[in-house]
Amino acid sequence: MKLIIAMLGSLLAFSTWSASAPRFIEQAAAKNLAADRYWLALLHKRDAETDSEIIDPHFFLSNTQDASAEFNATLTALLAPVTDDVNEHAQCRFIARSHWLQQQLPELKQALPKLTCTLFEAWSDQQQVDHVSMIFASGYLGNPASFYGHILLKFGSASERRALLQQQNINFGAAVPAAENPLVYILNGLFGGYNAVFSYGDFYRNTQAYGETELRDLWEYQLALNPSEVSQLLYHAWELIGRDYVYYFLKENCAFRMAELLELVIQQPLINKTQPYAMPISVFHRVAELEHHGQPLVAKVIQHPSRQKRLVKRFEQVAEPVQAAVAELIENEYQIENSLYAQLNAAEQTQTLEILFDYIEFLKVAADDPQPLTTYKNRLLQARLKLPAGKASPIVLAESPPHLATLPSLLQISAIHTEQSNALELRFRATYYDLLTANRDNANYSALSMVDVHVRQEADRLQLYRFDLLNIENMNLSQTGLPQDGGFAWKLNAGYAPQDLACQRCQTLQLIGGLGKAMQLQQGVVYAMQDGRLHENRHDVGLLSTDTRLGTVFNLDARWRIQAEFGYRAYLTGEASNFYWYKLQQRFGQSQHWDIRLILEKQRATEFKLAFSYYW
Repeated sequence: MKLIIAMLGSLLAFSTWSASAPRFIEQAAAKNLAADRYWLALLHKRDAETDSEIIDPHFFLSNTQDASAEFNATLTALLAPVTDDVNEHAQCRFIARSHWLQQQLPELKQALPKLTCTLFEAWSDQQQVDHVSMIFASGYLGNPASFYGHILLKFGSASERRALLQQQNINFGAAVPAAENPLVYILNGLFGGYNAVFSYGDFYRNTQAYGETELRDLWEYQLALNPSEVSQLLYHAWELIGRDYVYYFLKENCAFRMAELLELVIQQPLINKTQPYAMPISVFHRVAELEHHGQPLVAKVIQHPSRQKRLVKRFEQVAEPVQAAVAELIENEYQIENSLYAQLNAAEQTQTLEILFDYIEFLKVAADDPQPLTTYKNRLLQARLKLPAGKASPIVLAESPPHLATLPSLLQISAIHTEQSNALELRFRATYYDLLTANRDNANYSALSMVDVHVRQEADRLQLYRFDLLNIENMNLSQTGLPQDGGFAWKLNAGYAPQDLACQRCQTLQLIGGLGKAMQLQQGVVYAMQDGRLHENRHDVGLLSTDTRLGTVFNLDARWRIQAEFGYRAYLTGEASNFYWYKLQQRFGQSQHWDIRLILEKQRATEFKLAFSYYW
């Protein structure tokens, strides 16, 4: 009898489904919903004629990328009877499509099978998400794909069952094989050799990977979205998880895809789609300037400091006796007996141990064998148990969030006076910053730029004067003075540049690598570097030369920064003579959008430059 009832129920459901689907398809056709901009956005199609940017066939129910065919297949699948696995039903696989169609076709909701999507409910904490945050992971020079930072999206749950670190986030990244050859990695990343997917996980996994292992700060931008928009974003994120895209490092990357996802709900552009590159920081500059429903789109900015940042800030914010006790314990392998630590009061001893806990975890990141460090930490934990209970001392973080930094792209015009003639120069730099750039972390003395083009008009001749494909310079400073905090300064440059200022038309392809040491000053840094230069043999300069240079970068105030370098160039092959050189640069202004620079440089000949820089 039960079997007969079940069969009759199935027949009734099938007949209802068969009758309902054409009716709703007809209603949708009358409204031309298959051509609606929002429907095309859900399919990740730029327009009705182009293919979807999602290349995963499982994202489509119609076995075609035709928007109208996919619309009809979706409506039919939504009305289909529920099979054994409810999570495979279209209502559970394509929740954003289902909810949008119910809004457009009011009678559809009553016709749909009643079901509960158990996997989605578990993932979304029974949809107890009440806010969405964009997360900016600061740049990481240990991986070319992470030079310019990274974007995550975090769903904040109102449920008390989920603490901050247990909340869900989604990530977008390329699927790269383990131990990939670096050259293959770069080429595939640039030219679409990898697929990429949205993935999900608990927020703590990313704080561990980025903040603890790669020592990158995380900045959380909480967005002012209403409950309907939060749900809308959650639904579509679920549809995208695990779906394949083609990955392009310069443009169709995490910045592009996360911006695309957020644009679905805020209905405002977050990234310039015509620009040939997309940068995570540009998305944060954009969201910080937008209004949504008459209020700022960004409701709150929260910093989640890296392990290294916590160590530095704790060390900076304690008294000198505590700093001395920390340094002594490290030097003496954490032996507490008969040390400066014993002379401190209980509160200072607690501060000392907190700093050492952070320091040991910081060392573990690069340790081949962390066991000795674990032994030292256990010894310190025993000392901590002898002290009064209490919470860790709060860390005071007074840093500006990333969206207040100078914008990443540069257009610069310069008037130049040389010993031979005067010239005008137009410079375009796609990304990102140099040693003079304003509005950056004062402790972060580094340069990172890509695609830096100088075109010069001189004596009725227009020429490509210089082109830097990539330039990185990292002072790698010690901010605490403790062992292994900091390391060697280094430089890498690949480009096309003149050999010196005296010669005409003597640009050569060149590759420069440098190594040295830098030391922090109160208002700046001093450094010594030894560079090796590999270049073309034009004008008998040979293939190899070196630059030995001493330099300093320092701030007279927030609006005035100076860099001075003095060096000696030696040609190891060829007939060119060696020479001394110097360069003095000054930056005036601290706007996000502009500055003025004065540059005096001598390399055999002398050149003076007045430059106006515009950033966007």
